Amino acid sequence: MRNGPEIDTVDRPKALGIWQQIPSPMVSRYLAQMGWQWIILDMQHGPMSFETAYECIHTIRSMGAKPFLRVAVGNPGEIQKALDIGAAGVIVPMVNSLAEARAMASAAKYPPLGERSLGGDPSILVGEDYPETANEETLLLVQVEHLDSVNEVEQIMSLDGVDGCFIGPVDLALSMGLSRTEYRDDPDHRQAIQRTLDVCHTNGKMACCNAYSLEDFQEKVMQGFQGITFKSEVDLFVSSGHRLLRQLREETIDKEKISEVLLTGS
Repeated sequence: MRNGPEIDTVDRPKALGIWQQIPSPMVSRYLAQMGWQWIILDMQHGPMSFETAYECIHTIRSMGAKPFLRVAVGNPGEIQKALDIGAAGVIVPMVNSLAEARAMASAAKYPPLGERSLGGDPSILVGEDYPETANEETLLLVQVEHLDSVNEVEQIMSLDGVDGCFIGPVDLALSMGLSRTEYRDDPDHRQAIQRTLDVCHTNGKMACCNAYSLEDFQEKVMQGFQGITFKSEVDLFVSSGHRLLRQLREETIDKEKISEVLLTGS
């Protein structure tokens, strides 16, 4: 019998999410209004502080979306703090062994399942029964993004307190000696991801991953990922901005050519 939220394994994503890197509650509000079900605040690679994360988390909650927070590598204290300030779940990067997973699960769950201590104000902001329901209602997703983690994935995903995983395909590829741009068709890499997926499904744990294109998204749906994110708001902003600017420049050039034709008659 596992502990944690009930996970179904239907052939459609349980949640559609996006990463947030810009440290602003205003951005959180826009993303939640768009209808993203999960918004993951990235404190591993982004500049966000816990003070800003607190405001973003409760902005997201007020809009009906789920706020998640990715903490730093190997820091159980940050897991407790993320949950204490109201995160619905925590993503922990580079969990490469059963011992590391056990330490993260202990920090994420209240006794008797773990050793998380009572504190913060989630009982005020989330509900008075939070200490009794948190173990079931909050998610701990460990990142499987290294070959060492894949080699112990059966033990990690069978651990009570670990609710699922978030696969990092690019970092996994690098750990296998593969190029970060030419790993997709490597049979060993695909096998590692499939092994992880199969273990998650067998143990009733949630399997999550990021998608980098619509085709990639469709493939992950067919593979059986229950949680899929689609890049970050920065990725969308930059790619849309570049595309718009390129179109505007091309339109300007076309108008200049039209003016030249009208003036010269040729």
